Amino acid sequence: MSTKPLVLWAARKKWTLRFSGRTPSEVTGIFTSAEGAIAFRYEQASRRIHLPDATILVNEYGWEVDEKGRTVFRSVSPRKQKEQTNG
Repeated sequence: MSTKPLVLWAARKKWTLRFSGRTPSEVTGIFTSAEGAIAFRYEQASRRIHLPDATILVNEYGWEVDEKGRTVFRSVSPRKQKEQTNG
């Protein structure tokens, strides 16, 4: 199984990652964000990223998806948030 979706997701967030462990079904490690270090566990088959306060599903391209596989957009850009609130 590939860790490519995990790496793409982290890159979009402008986070770096360091792997600390790997089994055939999952990898563990640390993301480094502007706020600090965040431990993670990634299930490769289901493409689930487990963070201390959330579980995130990603598709094969590293985009966040819901349980039905639909892409979920969560913009953190002030410009995009303004555009989203207008309708």
